[in-house]
Amino acid sequence: MASDAQDPRDSPATFGSSPAVPAVFRRLGRRAMSRSQTPYSAERPYTSLSSSSAISGRTQGPRRTRSRHSVTRPVSESSPLFLPRSHGPDSPSQSSPSLPPPGGHSIRLAPTPQDVQVLSEASADAMSEIIMAIDMRDRGPRGSTLGCAYYVVLDETLYLLEDVAMAGIDLVETLLLHAQPTTVLISARAPEPLSQFLTRGSQDVNGSRGEFPGAYTLRNLNSTDFRYEAGRNKLLDLHLGMDGPQTMLYTSVVDELLPESGDDQTRGSRQGQLMRLATSVNLDSRLTVGCAGAVLSDIQRRRLTQYLPNDPDALVAFRIQSVEMFSLFNSMFVNADTLVSLQIMQPEYHPNSLQRGPTGSASGAKEGLSLYGLFAHLAATPQGKLKLRRMFLQPSTDINVIQERQWTISFFLRHGNADALCSISKDLRKIKDMKSIMLLLRKGIDNLGRKITVANSVWAVLQRFAAYSLSLREAIRALPDAEKVDVAKKIIQVIDLLQIRQIGEMITETIDFEQSVDRGRTAVQQGIDAELDERKRVYDGMEHLLGNVNARLRSGIPEWARRYVQACIFIPQLGFLTTVSVNPRTGKGNYDGQGLHETWECMFIVGEHAYYKNQQMKELDEELGDPYCMIIDREIEIIHELAIKIIDREAAILMASDVLGDLDSLLALATFCGQNKWTAPNVTDTNVLHIEGGRHALQELVTSSFIPNDCFMAGGPGDHPQEDENLLLSDGINDLLNSPSTVIVTGPNHSGKSVYLKQVAIIVYLAHIGCFVPAERAEIGLTDRILTRIATRESVARSESAFATDLRQVAFTMNFATRRSLIIIDEFGKGTNSQDGAGLVAAAIHHFTGLGHARPKVLVATHFHEIFDDHFLNEGAELAHAHMEVHIDLEAPTIEDQVTYLYRFAPGRSISSFGSRCAAINGVDQAIVHRAESIILQMAQHEDLEVVCSILSDKEAQDLSRAETVARNFLEEDLTHPPITVPRSEVETWYRRKLEGILSPDVSE
Repeated sequence: MASDAQDPRDSPATFGSSPAVPAVFRRLGRRAMSRSQTPYSAERPYTSLSSSSAISGRTQGPRRTRSRHSVTRPVSESSPLFLPRSHGPDSPSQSSPSLPPPGGHSIRLAPTPQDVQVLSEASADAMSEIIMAIDMRDRGPRGSTLGCAYYVVLDETLYLLEDVAMAGIDLVETLLLHAQPTTVLISARAPEPLSQFLTRGSQDVNGSRGEFPGAYTLRNLNSTDFRYEAGRNKLLDLHLGMDGPQTMLYTSVVDELLPESGDDQTRGSRQGQLMRLATSVNLDSRLTVGCAGAVLSDIQRRRLTQYLPNDPDALVAFRIQSVEMFSLFNSMFVNADTLVSLQIMQPEYHPNSLQRGPTGSASGAKEGLSLYGLFAHLAATPQGKLKLRRMFLQPSTDINVIQERQWTISFFLRHGNADALCSISKDLRKIKDMKSIMLLLRKGIDNLGRKITVANSVWAVLQRFAAYSLSLREAIRALPDAEKVDVAKKIIQVIDLLQIRQIGEMITETIDFEQSVDRGRTAVQQGIDAELDERKRVYDGMEHLLGNVNARLRSGIPEWARRYVQACIFIPQLGFLTTVSVNPRTGKGNYDGQGLHETWECMFIVGEHAYYKNQQMKELDEELGDPYCMIIDREIEIIHELAIKIIDREAAILMASDVLGDLDSLLALATFCGQNKWTAPNVTDTNVLHIEGGRHALQELVTSSFIPNDCFMAGGPGDHPQEDENLLLSDGINDLLNSPSTVIVTGPNHSGKSVYLKQVAIIVYLAHIGCFVPAERAEIGLTDRILTRIATRESVARSESAFATDLRQVAFTMNFATRRSLIIIDEFGKGTNSQDGAGLVAAAIHHFTGLGHARPKVLVATHFHEIFDDHFLNEGAELAHAHMEVHIDLEAPTIEDQVTYLYRFAPGRSISSFGSRCAAINGVDQAIVHRAESIILQMAQHEDLEVVCSILSDKEAQDLSRAETVARNFLEEDLTHPPITVPRSEVETWYRRKLEGILSPDVSE
């Protein structure tokens, strides 16, 4: 044995004075390992063995097993419950003898780091797959109907959308933002606008992203894949929810049993299956059912192309555990324009497309300055971030859900809970998303990331999850009044104390994390299996055995040959060999069994050593087999049994992981609200909007001071106005009955109009998430939709002008607004001439205010003062004017001091937008500003600008008279030929004198 200990993964092992096993063994071993594969495998280094022991028991020949296990490392010593103490790289091991021993050397037969990286990236990309199918049909006068279905691999769930009538491209963009698909399927007969829109947002053949964040792969399928009948049949073939005990028989008098139904009449009854399916899926959503068929067809194609027949992994891949219906209108509806305009979410990608990740799991996007970004970094777990994102994308319209979230945030923000929440937040950072972990466990993949480390081991992650989930359960239960909080009750009820503890104990008792670090693969604890312990004892005693064998071998050969026989060694998968020195002249071994009645077979020669298989080595092969591989095989069996036990408890793990995600997302909301001293709004069924001291959640973070403002509005009472009146009177707010539904905000540029409009919308948005809001006090009625016309999202890929985009946004708000909607319109009409723009703004406002009891809440900012001056819109019960205050001092010595912005929201109309003053403040030349103000004044006095601009000043009149004289003199002169009296040499001088006389007339004449 070599005296210096090395990493057992660095080189092959030797026994005694034997030479190092050559690198050719790497190739031999890899070829042998490629012949078979087990779900839970381990690495097998080439090694020689040390320790003393005799061999006994059963015999077995060499077994070959491919392995792919990763190293595991214990967590820190502060870990709770059954987690082991951490140790440094030099810490002595106290568990079972290492395989191979510390003094030996080994060759790793595990995948290379590049292989592991490819495997982990492919697994991550496969688990992050979201496959979406979209179809749209033109229904003539009824508009287009939209259907959609998408499958989330990680959730193993197929989501079906309720068919949406009178749908447009805006809804398609909203679906893309909500689901963030990696693959989008459309029919070859899809409408041209839908096809063009999805093409613009997809990746091209080079992987370059489209114009939308999170670009996807677009695939065109045959239109038959989207047929309703095909989709319905594929949903029936899933048999979801049809395997358990049935309390009701679905059938009809004309129904017939299917031939393959057997004794189960309900499973075999076609009509019964349809009736049962209709209890969970709306079969009237024909387009969506067809889309579901397209998704299921694509999943089937992927199974056939990515997996071999009878591959057990195919049963796990793309598995569908549940089918769920969803509707865009179950929660507050926000389209893509609203999300962008209000900065709800704002992913930022690397400006260089080559630096972006190719797929969703490695896109390299980060969240910019956005409302979601304020909270996202506070969520500690992957599932918590996902649930938080879902909250922001789907604000609730269920007042009970909203109030429960508010109560939870208030509970977390109690002064006495601060220390406990800090500890809970730290423990949550140790929790991983168990959906991906269990999926990897089913596939037999032990490593999560690119690096083979303990932190990325499935077993270490499961062990930490079991320990910290129980710790979190106890910490939540210990909080005062925890039983009154819904998420706390769920944690206590859902986290199964017995099962989760069993999971942690089984892993701790089975997996030897310290040995796993030393050996470079997952190791099993000593004392778990008597057969395994015996194999290890035999393996560790082979050094003494091989020493005795070598001594007997040397004593039985001629004395002259003993100096050539160097050692007896054992190499996994190759067996026992005798090492003989090589004659440099002949290139063969110096001794090959001369003088003996047996044959020494030379297996191979490497360098200065030849490796022989003789009778004694063959006997050892027959008696001992491959001890090391037998140990590995038994460890694989034990780990496989452990994996089966863990998978049997998968439901408990996933439920615990999901409820901890709920806790994490709500804790992130509470943390930020507490840090910024936000207040809980009062969300009511009354269609009112009353905000006192409201602030912009993002703007106040980037300014040194922010001026809060109020908002006071009420939407239409609906078909039963008396109900709202009774609610208002019961709350003691009588003056809300006369509140305006539309508020038009005017004021100078830079005065804060846009910030005010966005601030009101963001406060309403946050209130429906169940979050606190940046305001002193807020009473917010349930709002079903926030529709905006704020930002014009221009793109060279869109075949429409900026003004056409604005018109489309306003048309969308008109078509989809209800009395409970909040509409934000900022400077609509500026993309065309002033007359058309003013007319469109006035007509749009008149449309909303004229809806009577169905009128929505509308906030408008505009600079078209003429619509008020000409009395196109008069202030009344449904419409109010407001402005952002400024202080004007035209006598101020500097331009910057002439207009002072106060950023205060006040009732009444602004007299001017002060655009020329804003131009002067921003560096526009004074002459241009004065000219602009002169024209503005004349337009205000209703003067004819053509006549006014045609009046010349004295200087302009003199210049015009002089130009006229020059022109007349030029026409009167005969410059065709000079007089014959002028010599040829002076012709040029004559022309010059003539032109000088023409250009220098005497104007007085």
